[in-house]
Amino acid sequence: MATRVNKKSSIPKFKSEEEERRFWATHDSSRYFGMMREVKGLIRDARPKKKAISIRVDEPALSKLKAVAAKRGLGYQTLMRQWVLERLDKEIAA
Repeated sequence: MATRVNKKSSIPKFKSEEEERRFWATHDSSRYFGMMREVKGLIRDARPKKKAISIRVDEPALSKLKAVAAKRGLGYQTLMRQWVLERLDKEIAA
């Protein structure tokens, strides 16, 4: 029985970051480890900075919030953040 040897693929040249993002989302990076080189310098975190805050919510409202969030497959804090951002957009647009 013949043994099949996997040839390593070369990393393609990308025309844009979006094209590169799509490529890595659909390809196994382990096939390319030997061809990768270490990145020198700092890598910037592009995520927006978030600040923790505290708000007081009565227990019945919090229970309802958690139930709605669970139905949507979200954490209740994530749902609250979404609702605040949606409302801010509406208020600013008005």
